Amino acid sequence: MNTSRSAVSHSVVSHAAVERSPHKQAAIARRKMMSGSQARSLIAPLNGFRGAQAARGQSVKNHAAENRRALKEMQRKNMEKEAIEKQKTSRGLSKMKQFQGVQSKINNGINANALRDEYEEEEEMPFQASGEENNKPLWQKKHNNFLKKKTGDYVDSMTMAMKNLGKNNEEILAKPSPRLEEKRSQPRKPTLHTQRASLKPRHQKDYLNQNKAKIIGAMPTSRVGDSDNSPYKHKSHGQIPDYLKKRKQTWEEEEKIRQLNKADEDCPDGMTLMPENERLETLRVLNESETLTKNELFSMPLTVQTLAHKKKKNALEAKLKEIEDAVKIFNRPKVFISMD
Repeated sequence: MNTSRSAVSHSVVSHAAVERSPHKQAAIARRKMMSGSQARSLIAPLNGFRGAQAARGQSVKNHAAENRRALKEMQRKNMEKEAIEKQKTSRGLSKMKQFQGVQSKINNGINANALRDEYEEEEEMPFQASGEENNKPLWQKKHNNFLKKKTGDYVDSMTMAMKNLGKNNEEILAKPSPRLEEKRSQPRKPTLHTQRASLKPRHQKDYLNQNKAKIIGAMPTSRVGDSDNSPYKHKSHGQIPDYLKKRKQTWEEEEKIRQLNKADEDCPDGMTLMPENERLETLRVLNESETLTKNELFSMPLTVQTLAHKKKKNALEAKLKEIEDAVKIFNRPKVFISMD
């Protein structure tokens, strides 16, 4: 009995250990997937992970629809925010929250000054004003009333000072300075009567056509020294001087010598480059000798039987081969010869 209980408990523990091991669970899942019916997988194949979820009865989440819904919600919030900002700007200047219910002191001061001016006008106007006074604008009336009310003795003192200044000016003008009297007594210069010069009537001239006619009708001018008998021309006029010709010839000879003495990289030791004119001359001689040897060889009979004819034929063939080898050598662009 005890042994059976221990066996059962051991099996339960081992089964729980298997369930807790992730590797074992993955192996079990693979075996279950591989042990499924092949006919079912062929008839109704699962469409990826979402198909497996739908087969298990789980709800498949539509991420595309949720993203569209989130974008529409963000768009709606942005439109509401823009509408609120437009309303704020259309109302005018914004105020801080702590100053929303506070009235402007500037407006209060302006209204108080306007009421005070109206009240003072009513007090200062007990009589009927004249028509000229009524025709004055309101700001001028207020300015006059302000001067009447506020200046007081200062205005009276300024008025007296202006009257005294006017009297002094009258006395000064009544007794002018002697220099001014002297200038007034001097006679003035008579005015000059100038007469404007009358301009001649303008005539329209076609300067372009006039210049063309002058150029076409003008005779060609002869330059100094164009004639053959001109004293400015000498016998060798237009010819290269002799000293320049000699100098050019000297340069050419020096260049040839320099080319001959120029060390060639491909030239072996103890040898020198054959001049080009000598190479061409040697090549010409070889070609002529080759032609003569071929003609002599072709003039021999086809069947050579005697010993003398055989020796001659062999000698001509050897000479022809030697000439052909020499022609190949001298046909090269560079030919090196021994210095000895």
